[in-house]
Amino acid sequence: MYSDVLLVRHGESEANAAGRFASHTWDPHLTLVGKEQALQLAIQLHNAPIRYVVTSPLARAQETIEVLATDHGLTPTILTDLSEVNLGQWDGQQLKTLEQSGLESYRAWRVDPEKNPPPGGERILSVGRRVLQTLAEFIRTHQEPGLTVAATHADCLKGACLVIMNAEGPATRRMLVPNTGQVLLRHWDNGRWSIVLSPLYFR
Repeated sequence: MYSDVLLVRHGESEANAAGRFASHTWDPHLTLVGKEQALQLAIQLHNAPIRYVVTSPLARAQETIEVLATDHGLTPTILTDLSEVNLGQWDGQQLKTLEQSGLESYRAWRVDPEKNPPPGGERILSVGRRVLQTLAEFIRTHQEPGLTVAATHADCLKGACLVIMNAEGPATRRMLVPNTGQVLLRHWDNGRWSIVLSPLYFR
């Protein structure tokens, strides 16, 4: 027996459009583009057998999943551990500024975010573990069959996949998660997770 969880990155946020990091000290909303992406997500999953909708507490994730949840007559459950990676001292800073700064800590993080997390920030595998743990606990306490859709953040998707594959930190730099990008995860009754490489077709 198993339960499926579709992890979805939020739509384009004000931080994405501005080229800024946004972790915990700034909670940007979706842009008009992001709102359109959220609508398209709802259209894509209109006929999906969704039983539960869960979301990061951050505004961009909640706004992304709102249309979908309403379409299915569901109320999203907020799971704190689906929140964005803690970026420590880099939270709110411009990516371009950090790239041009010459900081060794930033260059090292770009190579391996596990061995070299942001100053005061979080390691990528720690992100993945907390995401999978909170989803496993949600599944354990919600036994009705059906798909769970989880609105979260790019590094949450990456970290979860790294943990499942038992991969090293540098592998995250070979993963691209666009806004409203998705990955389907399967949680087995024995506690094991799998990544399901299958298209989603709902009639």
